[in-house]
Amino acid sequence: MPPAPIADLVPVILAGGSGTRLWPASRASLPKHLVDLFGAQSLLQTTARRITAIAPAGRLLTVAAAGQGALVRRQLASLEPALAAHLVLEPEGRNTAAAVALAALYVAEVWGPEALLWVCPSDHLVTAPEPLYAAVAAGAVAARAGRLVTFGITATRPETGYGYIAAGPPLAEAPGVLEARSFVEKPVLEVAQSMLEQGGYSWNSGMFLLRASAILAELEAHAPAILAAVRGAMGPVCHGTSVLDPAAFAAVPAEPIDKAVMERSAAVAVVPCAPGWSDVGSWHAIWEIESKDADSNALGGDARVIGGRGNLVKSESRLVALAGVDDLAVIETADAVLVARREDSETVKALVGGLLAEGRPEAIRHRHEPLLWGVLTRLVERPGYALRELLIDAGAAVELSAADCAGAHWTVVDGTLELSVGDGRERRYSAGASVAAEAGAAHRLVNAGDVALRLVELRLG
Repeated sequence: MPPAPIADLVPVILAGGSGTRLWPASRASLPKHLVDLFGAQSLLQTTARRITAIAPAGRLLTVAAAGQGALVRRQLASLEPALAAHLVLEPEGRNTAAAVALAALYVAEVWGPEALLWVCPSDHLVTAPEPLYAAVAAGAVAARAGRLVTFGITATRPETGYGYIAAGPPLAEAPGVLEARSFVEKPVLEVAQSMLEQGGYSWNSGMFLLRASAILAELEAHAPAILAAVRGAMGPVCHGTSVLDPAAFAAVPAEPIDKAVMERSAAVAVVPCAPGWSDVGSWHAIWEIESKDADSNALGGDARVIGGRGNLVKSESRLVALAGVDDLAVIETADAVLVARREDSETVKALVGGLLAEGRPEAIRHRHEPLLWGVLTRLVERPGYALRELLIDAGAAVELSAADCAGAHWTVVDGTLELSVGDGRERRYSAGASVAAEAGAAHRLVNAGDVALRLVELRLG
């Protein structure tokens, strides 16, 4: 039976994370919420589907990084066009307090100050959503009364990588909802173990249910500089978006919503629930979620393990074999291989920071790069030449300036290419044909067929 819709609910996705602990699958230009980690859909897409089960798709608001805006819009629209109707793009990341302030101002203008924001990270996984829907329905009663509602995940182990919420007495006006006494951020193991034994503590899921007017009032009380700066950067809402002033937004103080408001407010409540939640924040978290063999090895792709236990192996393009080793994460992509202790996510994060400081492209982009028109795969890049594959969607086009296509030669592998040169001339090429770019002219590569157009591009110089 489908969950009952909530009429005043506006689902909000925060899609600005970087996911460095999941390198090399997650990279700066394609972070974990946009990657297909668990099958055919990204975490962003599964989140959108999940949270619009109790609200119309056209009421979804997504706050995303401007550099990923086109891909975010494409992924949402591929599920249903209405999911991409409301999108706010941040010129740069200023943490979650700024993102929630943006969302609350947007929602108050479009749907009114009494609308309820259900704020959800884009990169979390929920395997049993029914308890979560029940928790949202219970929390909505408290949120309409002005409470800032959080969702506490039932703690199953003394996890040191999560924040915790200490629950207080139940709210008489909202059955199933408790007062929140305090927040405990990433405790040491001894403290986490003690809290688990005491009971009354749950993991902080990062999800919130908030009336727009209530969270704006709490931001005004506890983080006025953030709210004022966001207001100053935010333009009017027009055609489902709000254009932000980059210079003004850069001046917004960067602080998580938990520290800016939740830890300071007396209005916070918590709804405990057990929806099969994971923040998918590390390779260890992936290992916990994945199915495993008799030796607790989780394998994906062309992978083999002999004489080893507790390993996570993901192979993208070749055979990866482990012999006689335990508790490793071995992640192979077309241009990088990670070997790490499975539970050591902080060292992976430090490694990626070093690669970024060196300007290594492997930390920034994938060899397979989804773009608005299809997928670009960098096959070989050497001094003097580069070999790439362009997979262009049916009806899509690639626009290239004269400089962009200098020294380029294209061979059609599959499909029909319609090539337009700067002066308007058009020619069509079928599989097996090759053509060189004309010097000094812009080119337009159009997929003129109804199946994907596959080109191999050789660039000289």
